[in-house]
Amino acid sequence: MITIGLYGIQDTTHGRRPTYTHDHGVAVMRGGRVLSVVQLERWTGRKHDNRLPEFIHEILKALVPPDEEVRFVSVNSFVGSSFIARDGNLRIEPRGEVGVSAELVPADVSWFPDGLRRRPAEGWVLCHEMAHLASLLPFVGRFEEGALAAHIDGGASRSAATFWSIREGRPQLLESSWELLKDEVNNFNVNPGVRALLGFPSEDHLSIPGRLMGYAALGVPDDGLEEWLRARRWLLELDDRAAGALLERRLGTLDPRQAPAQSFAATLQRAFERGVVGALTQRAPRGGRLYYAGGAALNIPTNSALQRYFDEVWIPPGTNDSGLALGAAAWIEHLDHGALPLHSPFLGRFGGDDGEPAPLAVEAVARALCRGEIIGVCNGAGEVGPRALGHRSLLARADSVELRAHLSEQVKQREWYRPLAPVLCEEAAREVLDADALSSPLSRWMLGTWAVRPERRAQLAGVLHGDGSVRAQIVRADGSNTWLHSVLEFLWRSERIPALINTSFNGRGQPIVQRHADALSTARALGIDGVVIHGSLHRP
Repeated sequence: MITIGLYGIQDTTHGRRPTYTHDHGVAVMRGGRVLSVVQLERWTGRKHDNRLPEFIHEILKALVPPDEEVRFVSVNSFVGSSFIARDGNLRIEPRGEVGVSAELVPADVSWFPDGLRRRPAEGWVLCHEMAHLASLLPFVGRFEEGALAAHIDGGASRSAATFWSIREGRPQLLESSWELLKDEVNNFNVNPGVRALLGFPSEDHLSIPGRLMGYAALGVPDDGLEEWLRARRWLLELDDRAAGALLERRLGTLDPRQAPAQSFAATLQRAFERGVVGALTQRAPRGGRLYYAGGAALNIPTNSALQRYFDEVWIPPGTNDSGLALGAAAWIEHLDHGALPLHSPFLGRFGGDDGEPAPLAVEAVARALCRGEIIGVCNGAGEVGPRALGHRSLLARADSVELRAHLSEQVKQREWYRPLAPVLCEEAAREVLDADALSSPLSRWMLGTWAVRPERRAQLAGVLHGDGSVRAQIVRADGSNTWLHSVLEFLWRSERIPALINTSFNGRGQPIVQRHADALSTARALGIDGVVIHGSLHRP
């Protein structure tokens, strides 16, 4: 039997970009194993695409055998709980109320693939909150008894934050709240003062969190400013123009290169971190294990703070809405099979772009990187989630500030204040990073920060944060990313180069490249030196 998880609730319409629902997707599983995950933006080439009702039949035709029994699990949102294809040929409608719980709500499924003949299928709806948590299961196997689980994001079905205790392998809801942490999270999503300061229109709100997180690292939090912002509800009730004018009067400037503006961003970051860490640590004794998902879990400084309280922090690679479809499929498969087999994050298998890449170009690529070249990688299946983890990456030496600036600001056209992250093999990481980096699950998926040993900081100058830390990804010798590990290991053993810059293989405003066929044209558009396609090096 095929299990199809999908997140595709129809958005409201306002402007040209997603309003409330975004990052639609489909996941296909059988017998506890993930067959494929399709993030819609990688299928269509449109960032944060939310048009699954338009593309659902095309995707199902490509991924689902015509003669196999099928069941659907759809994820709801506060916008609605029914999935209806644009042409009406697939409808998944819950038979009852979808509350915040781990329970699947039975659904009526009307599926007419050709518009004439009905194909039988079972169906359920799972709440948005639980789907976020369940997106961890392909990477942890099962939930450990007694752990705390939490979802925090801008808005799910009936909450912005939920807290759960793991009992008998299942999350038991402790608390859900729409208001708790809502302002702190919205500061990173839709704060009008941030939009006025950094120059983003309201319809581009999905681009703000990553930019604000990097920018906030430049500033120093201000207690008086925080008190002033809290008294005005962080400016969240104002439009961009009014928020900008009020903020400029308080700060004296809205120049993002000036300390007062940077202090504003740092104050928002500190409030976010204090709020999230406080909420989680108040609900669990020190130590133990935390399962944490939702868009808020992409805030790296907060994740690092949580690692100082909990023994283990687990966050899925698709922690934002890009992982919801996978969570839906994984939850029902988990209920059927118990512990799931452990998966790598390379689950974007479609268009024939999967399989293990040939190792032919390892030394040639390593030598090119040594010379200061920028190399794109499009190997095997794509990563699930928003992070490039070595299968859809741009790589370059990590010891050059100039190369980092060229790659970030000229090649990718990113803002000057946004940092880049390094990738290391585990052999180098043992000598370069704090010891706890290797033991942390977050280092697998670039979701935490770790201190660089002082004597090694010059070798990571292009990715080093002001406090001497880096947002590192460590590639293990476990077979999950053999090609990249071979390149990193060669550089470390032969050249004593411990790390490479790893950033996503995409142009400004575009989703990460998925299909091998698109990799070469994207490399030409970016103006990089070479691209590895399934293990072979090509020159654009």
